[in-house]
Amino acid sequence: MAAGQTIIIKKVEDDGHHDHHGGGWKVAYADFMTAMMAFFLLLWILAASEEETLEGLAEYFTPSLSAVNDGGAAGLLSGQIVEMAGDVAASDGVPPNDAPEMPDFGTESPLEVFDSRLRDKAPEVVVEYLPAEAAPPSAEEIETRQMAQAAAEMQERVERRDAELDAIEAEIAERIAATPALSDIGDNLRLDRTPEGLLVQILDEEERPMFATGSARIVPQTQALIEIVSETIGDMPQPLAITGHTDSLPFARQDGYGNWELSSDRANATRRALIDSGFPAERISRVTGLADTIPLYADRPEAPQNRRIGLLLEYPEPGIAAVGRPR
Repeated sequence: MAAGQTIIIKKVEDDGHHDHHGGGWKVAYADFMTAMMAFFLLLWILAASEEETLEGLAEYFTPSLSAVNDGGAAGLLSGQIVEMAGDVAASDGVPPNDAPEMPDFGTESPLEVFDSRLRDKAPEVVVEYLPAEAAPPSAEEIETRQMAQAAAEMQERVERRDAELDAIEAEIAERIAATPALSDIGDNLRLDRTPEGLLVQILDEEERPMFATGSARIVPQTQALIEIVSETIGDMPQPLAITGHTDSLPFARQDGYGNWELSSDRANATRRALIDSGFPAERISRVTGLADTIPLYADRPEAPQNRRIGLLLEYPEPGIAAVGRPR
C-alpha cells in the first residue's frame, strides 16, 4: 500500500424490510394442512364406522356425573342441593320438583351428536322400464285366432238360423189354429227341420185328399195351406224348391199319362197357387216331379201319405250348400 493513501470502509445495515421473504410461513401452512387432514380423516372415520363403534366413542367422550345415592353424598353440602335461586333446600336424596334438570351430555342418545349428513345413505335408485314392443303374432297364433273367430261366427249363424226357423214353424201353427176351416187338417201338414232347410209337406189322407183323384186340381183346404205358407215365408230371402210325389200304385191313362206326369203337374199347380197368393216368382228355384221314387213311408209304398207336395225353404245349416234333390 502506498504511504499516505486513505482507507475507506463501507458498512451496510439491514433495515429489516425483507423479513417476510423467509421460510416461517411454510411451517404455519404445513401445520394448517396437517390439522385439516386430521379433521377430514376424523369425519371419514365417523361416517364409515358402525353404530356400536360410534356409541362407544360417544360414551367415552361423555363426562361422567356423580349420582347422589340414597344415603346422601358426603361432602361440603352434605346431601343438600342448591336451587337456581340460590336457596338451600334440605333433601333426603330426592331433589325437589323444581330442581334444574342436569344435562346428560348425550348419554340418552349418543348418536345425535353426530351430523346425520356424515352417515352413508342408501342410494336412491329409480328404475324406469320402457314398455316392451309386442312381438308380432306367429303363424300358429294367427291361425288359432282365425279358427276361433270362424267358430264364433259359425255359432252365431247357427243360432240365428234356429231362431228364424222356430219363428216360422210357430207362425204357421198359429195361423192354422186361427183358421176354422183347417181345424181338422193337422195330420195333412208336416214340418221337418233338415240340414238343407225347412221342409213343409202337404200330405194326402185316406179320407181327405189334397188334390182331386188322378188330377192336379187343388182342393180348397190345400189352397188355404199353401196361402198360409206363402204369407209366412214370403218375406224370407231364401229360395223355395217345390217337389211332387205319388204313391206306388200304378196310374196310367190311355194316352200314357202316369205318376211322373201327375207328380210334375201337381208341383207346377202348387207353384201357380203360391204366385197367385203373392209369393215372389223369382224365389222359386225349381219345380220337380219325382213320382214314387222317394216315398215318405218306404215300408208302405202304397200308403196315401206318399202322395204329397214338398215345399223346401232352402235355408241350409252353416257350412252346408243348398244342393241335392229335395225329399
